[in-house]
Amino acid sequence: MHGLAVWLTTSRTRALIGAVALAFLSLLLPFGTWLSGALIVLLALSDSKPLQDWLAALVAAITLGWWLSMAGAGPVPVVLLALALVVPAGLLGRLLARGGSLNLAFQLATVAALIFLGIVHAVLSDPPGVWRPFLERLASELDQVASVMSTVGSGRSPRDANLIQASAERMWGVVTWLLLLNTMVALFVGLYWSGIKTGTTRLGPAFRALTAGKTVSALGVLVAGCALIFRWQVAADAAWVFLGAFVLQGLAVLHAARAGMKWSGAWLGVTYVLLFLPFTTLLVQGVLAVVGLADNWLAIRTRFVAPTPS
Repeated sequence: MHGLAVWLTTSRTRALIGAVALAFLSLLLPFGTWLSGALIVLLALSDSKPLQDWLAALVAAITLGWWLSMAGAGPVPVVLLALALVVPAGLLGRLLARGGSLNLAFQLATVAALIFLGIVHAVLSDPPGVWRPFLERLASELDQVASVMSTVGSGRSPRDANLIQASAERMWGVVTWLLLLNTMVALFVGLYWSGIKTGTTRLGPAFRALTAGKTVSALGVLVAGCALIFRWQVAADAAWVFLGAFVLQGLAVLHAARAGMKWSGAWLGVTYVLLFLPFTTLLVQGVLAVVGLADNWLAIRTRFVAPTPS
């Protein structure tokens, strides 16, 4: 990793080669969409030539756009997705390079995601309707293997109109949360990569101190209340973003507990496995979100500092 980080940051040509290669890999590898953003963050944090990170971001966006268009995506989704995968990471990478903290980057990314949702609901007359054709095409394909993909024992088909509508109503919130997650993972990996290059520990302490802050947590509680009481669609979508932010903070609390109490990392690994298992994802997300939310007010992680021997 150290050698690769040095190789990518020593010349503009190598940075651009890396941008093209990682852009291809980001769409080929499962859960690899953060790869391009991580490189851009690494370049922003390195003593590279001016604007080298943005030139790499441009090349990565063009490569992603071409790759998506070859896969059959329309021009608007191609542009939006390509920009979403590189621009936030570039902006926040520059923020870190100028001395900004990971906490500040996290909070700004969360607020930006909420602003994006607000713009979507202000501009579009029917936000869920944007996703309905896509979900109908997907449901049509799933219907061909309904015996495997349909809900066992529910009697519901993937082409069920109510199921499609319910999924469409959740899509903007889920997609925005995934974009926030993608941006933060790119920041984490880019910061870690930069630390490996310079021989310093940059990610660990910063991640263990990750916090959304009291203002964001209070707004999250308010938005969740509006979603439950008034059934506002924009509030329901925003609740997904807050859920994701507090899950990340909950993971930060767990890492702080492990480091502070010198516990084994086995149970932390089990937590990550359960977080991605379909049958336990919602439960683990819920627990982590509650822990992350509470930490903003109760400073939970400070209680895991190992006592100093007398």
